Amino acid sequence: MNQPTAHCTNRTVHDADSHITEYDGWMEDYASEYVRENLDEPFLKIEDIPQLQPAIAQAKNRLAGNDPELTEQLKSNLFGSPGKRNLMAAYGAVNGEERRDSLDIAGISSQLVFPGLVFASRFAGSRDPKVIYGGSEAMNRGMVDFCAADKQRLLSVGYLSLQDPAMALESAKQAIDMGIKSLWMRSDAYDGRAPSHIAYDPIWALMEEAGVPIVLHIGSGKKLPQVYRNTGVERVLHPMSMNVETTSPKDLPILHHSIERWLTCMIYDGVLERFPKLKIGLIELGSNWLPACMANLDLGVSELGKFDMGLKDLSMKPSDYMRRQVRATPLHVEDTGWVLRSVGKDMLMFNTDYPHPEGGSDPFGDFERSLDLVQASPEELDNFYAKNFEDLMGLI
Repeated sequence: MNQPTAHCTNRTVHDADSHITEYDGWMEDYASEYVRENLDEPFLKIEDIPQLQPAIAQAKNRLAGNDPELTEQLKSNLFGSPGKRNLMAAYGAVNGEERRDSLDIAGISSQLVFPGLVFASRFAGSRDPKVIYGGSEAMNRGMVDFCAADKQRLLSVGYLSLQDPAMALESAKQAIDMGIKSLWMRSDAYDGRAPSHIAYDPIWALMEEAGVPIVLHIGSGKKLPQVYRNTGVERVLHPMSMNVETTSPKDLPILHHSIERWLTCMIYDGVLERFPKLKIGLIELGSNWLPACMANLDLGVSELGKFDMGLKDLSMKPSDYMRRQVRATPLHVEDTGWVLRSVGKDMLMFNTDYPHPEGGSDPFGDFERSLDLVQASPEELDNFYAKNFEDLMGLI
């Protein structure tokens, strides 16, 4: 059940999207006393959700070594096991050594490992810079510790806030020094500054030199404003909506809106021109929108560039910057083959979103079936499963 498909036989495979599952109190274990005392309360506490009590008890029992049968069940079917719906019980969700072993089981060479997205909200939106950057340090240390089981294969994603440019630069240096392999940040503007503001140039220079990419993930930008959910009719939710990482239907079609604004600034304002080796990963944001985004970026320059003299300093078409420096993960439910044909061989990357159920029960098969429909070439498959990831992460 875990075996890669025919595409992956004798081919290197990297996974550009996976997560850990933090237990309640995980961040406090790494935070300073000041940060612990001033962290925002989580908008939910996992252990306080009645519907999750049985799952949490099951996870704790397994992790204590008391349910070897469940452990073997999870190992035999990493992606499709019913136990995967229990994000704490999933094999390798909270234990780095298990995660290392899960790569061997799945035939994956290396994996980008993100924190859980809920917990960053406890510090990232604080008004206190000491909480923002102290919280970032705590989360980053936790991620490095989790990935210490195999530093070459488990590639830790840290968090970087651009709230204060000077503090952000020091935070980025600290994260890189401790071993963080990529930095996840928000795509929204901070404190009246565009994402492409020159105050951030020292950060881009540091990351470019260190070979540490920017990663934008679902949750990197503002969601649909709450007013758009007020229809005057009570919304009825399925019990599975208690999955803490479930994306709402109204969010899915617009996940990329803030990302497109961010990319427009980074390309039109010359950041990718000034930092040609700075890499960007767009993770769990879908890919259906990429062809239109690239076409619109080119159209903006060709049709309106005569009104903005700064655009004349760009040495390439915007879509060429995208192909050179931006890599993206399609969702397993998308028509990946069509996107590949539309954007070219150099952008898309294989991913599982493990252990989140949004990654599907058969990510290998889902991607293979879509790519086979367009008769992807061996070179295109090599890029999708390995080389585009290696380019993003500076492994080549």
